Amino acid sequence: MTKVSLLDFWSQKEMDNRISITILSDLNYDNLLAEILIDGQFIGLVTNEPDKSVCFEIPKGELKFKSLDFDLFQEALSLAKKELLQE
Repeated sequence: MTKVSLLDFWSQKEMDNRISITILSDLNYDNLLAEILIDGQFIGLVTNEPDKSVCFEIPKGELKFKSLDFDLFQEALSLAKKELLQE
C-alpha cells in the first residue's frame, strides 16, 4: 500500500480502545479509504471506488492474522464504513 503524505491524512478515530479507523488517501485509489487496525494490528481496508460497491480489501502480502473475534471484526467493518461514507 502506497500512502500519500501526512498532508493527505483525513481523520483517525479510536473506538473501544481496540479498533482504530483512519481515513486516508492512497495513490492506488481514486477515493478515500478507511484503514482498520484492531489492537494495533493492520486488518484491512474499506474502499468506496467509483462504479463499485463498498468493499473490504486486504492488500497482497498484508494478511498478518489467523483469526479474529467475529463481533469485533463486524463492528470494525461497520465503523469503517460509517466513517468512510460519513453516515
